Amino acid sequence: MTRRPKLSARPYVWKSKDGSGTPGVGLFQGGAVKAHLTPNEARTLADRIHDLTDAAGNPEPALETLPHPESE
Repeated sequence: MTRRPKLSARPYVWKSKDGSGTPGVGLFQGGAVKAHLTPNEARTLADRIHDLTDAAGNPEPALETLPHPESE
């Protein structure tokens, strides 16, 4: 059986050579940074992954319907 490659995500500040930092999300594999995404890039990627998941026939389960606060 083969092992699927996996990534983990966590907050990460990318340090430039000039010492400045760009906050965002780091994607790690085996402890090594594989990608750094700005907050906007991370949201765009998350949206794309969600769309691809839905298109593959794996819709998100419906959320439980809660009573309207005024109906209590």
